[in-house]
Amino acid sequence: MQVGELRERLNPSKHLDSEVRKELHNIDDQISYNSEETKAVPGLETVDELRERLERMKLLMAEKSAFNSKQKKKKAGNDVIDGNFLSVMFAVTLLIIIGVSVYAFYNLFWAIWKRNSRYHEEL
Repeated sequence: MQVGELRERLNPSKHLDSEVRKELHNIDDQISYNSEETKAVPGLETVDELRERLERMKLLMAEKSAFNSKQKKKKAGNDVIDGNFLSVMFAVTLLIIIGVSVYAFYNLFWAIWKRNSRYHEEL
């Protein structure tokens, strides 16, 4: 597995902690590009160890992002006026406006009808 593939699998976001960035940078520096260099070099980790570390870092970031999303949901849930409330308020306002308009046109129609509906005897 090449470094590019590892980066794609990890897909680090732009707002990672500096510790996580340093750790990922260290992992990238230590991964060898040739498959022939799988022998353990003293002082360096093997590819399998690096993969395990990478998996742990991915799990850590997934947990952190899940925790952050929960905090955002809790923070957003504390607002008294949310999207659903505004939708209901706009719907009620629209219904009131339509009702008042129908009432006004109904009364206007009957007023005009009464004024112009006189009985004419000349015919």
